[in-house]
Amino acid sequence: MSCDDNYAYDLRPIRHKDCQAIWEILKDPQVQSFNDYKSDLTKGDVYDFIQGDIEGFYNQQGIRLVIVLRSNGLVIGSIGLFNIIDGQGVLGFELASHYFGKGIMQKVLLEFFQKLNVFITTPVDKVHAIVQPENTACIKLLAKCGFELNNELWTKHIT
Repeated sequence: MSCDDNYAYDLRPIRHKDCQAIWEILKDPQVQSFNDYKSDLTKGDVYDFIQGDIEGFYNQQGIRLVIVLRSNGLVIGSIGLFNIIDGQGVLGFELASHYFGKGIMQKVLLEFFQKLNVFITTPVDKVHAIVQPENTACIKLLAKCGFELNNELWTKHIT
């Protein structure tokens, strides 16, 4: 939850009906400059990603949650843990650029890790994040949330 009521949010599992909102976030040039999705990403591609996220959740190989503003129900981003194998997973997240620099994602990350075992039963003891070196805001965020740089991967040990 955000310290500012204007940015109070909830996390919930992603659904197909979130496709439009996530697609709009991912095609924003400010968001796109630091993610690994292709520049010609289509709404159909996002729908397929969401389907994969849902299947991954049912197989307990991952989870993607959307970040929803309480004030208006607007989806402003997502966070997920993917490819969970042998207690390790890969973190991914995006936030609508309008909400950059407001402290939202730090709160989301901390809450996500506190509640991870509520969402998935697969044991996870290590989370990796792949970040472009020029994405200094993300690097600062991960460091604040307990990640350490290890062989070009940002890693957090879950206790």
